[in-house]
Amino acid sequence: EDPLEEADPEDPKTYSARPPGQKAAIIAAGPIMNLVLAFLVMPLVFMVGMSLPAFFEEPVVVGWVVPDSAAEAAGIMPGDQITALDGREIGSWERLLESAALSPKGSVDVVVLRGADSLSLAVSGDDLAQRDGLGVMPPMEPVVGALAPGFPAEKAGLRKGDHILSVGGLPVGHWNEMAQVIHASPEKAITLVVRRDGETLSFEVTPRLDERTDNGLIGISPVSETVTRRYGFTESITRGFNRNLELLRLTFRFVWDLVTFNASIKMVGGPIMIFQVTGEAAKAGLSEFLAFMAFLSLQLGILNLFPIPVLDGGHLVFLGIEGIKGGPIEPRYRDLAQRVGFFLLLLLILVISYNDILRMFTGK
Repeated sequence: EDPLEEADPEDPKTYSARPPGQKAAIIAAGPIMNLVLAFLVMPLVFMVGMSLPAFFEEPVVVGWVVPDSAAEAAGIMPGDQITALDGREIGSWERLLESAALSPKGSVDVVVLRGADSLSLAVSGDDLAQRDGLGVMPPMEPVVGALAPGFPAEKAGLRKGDHILSVGGLPVGHWNEMAQVIHASPEKAITLVVRRDGETLSFEVTPRLDERTDNGLIGISPVSETVTRRYGFTESITRGFNRNLELLRLTFRFVWDLVTFNASIKMVGGPIMIFQVTGEAAKAGLSEFLAFMAFLSLQLGILNLFPIPVLDGGHLVFLGIEGIKGGPIEPRYRDLAQRVGFFLLLLLILVISYNDILRMFTGK
């Protein structure tokens, strides 16, 4: 292909001599195969085995009720055990999330055990299908499971295994309760009291401001126990298909947030971040590596269909215009558009790569 040279209309091998429909099929083949690969690989993730939080298989005993949530408004309390949702028996957290997804909006009837009493409560919310839609969380002790290098917690001297007793003078019994105080205190010094090997220790920590959420972060994560769940052939296909649809929805939502300036360009990763995450996924095991490969292929397929000159989506736009006007676009105009598109794409790659390098050295 050379848009500045006139093609030989008698040569069937010449791309530019083909009708717009055939050109579009050739251009779209790459992104479509990226999408097809994602839908082929994702079911393998579920066949090989998915690492799921261990609490997924446990009874639904409420450890934390999200403030101002649908559950709090309905009167659900920590210690309640949810046994049914809209008449469907609930025996595990996984079953609760699946059942909530069937009632995404409006109201659901929740049956809870409180001591010896069985109570029926109506829980109403705008979107109960979201993971936190109901507003209930499993028990999770505020024990440090890992520390992010270079973050305030590590610098202050906290260690893995520390049991946090209080934050800013407030006693905490749940991880989310502790996180809520930290998130509300960006760049403000707070005191953490922890229990370590039978001793009670005190640390002063100043949470770092997270520009994406305006929350305070100190760089700790909870103890995460997981179990490996493998699925059969048919269920793996169904779950893989649904997972890809969810990723597509989240991707378009994120792109829209970028366009409307509701998300920062700092949240976008480039080649350096891809290299890092690929290595981490490979170390985590075959399932994580396959999941990341499917995710990356899905992103590439979507990205290349964007209507930007130089990308496949830009070529498809040109072909659409060509089909409408009944003739090819003037080569110099097309060449100019591609030069502008290439410059913008190169500028975007430079900005993203700068963010990747900054993230490597600062953790931001």
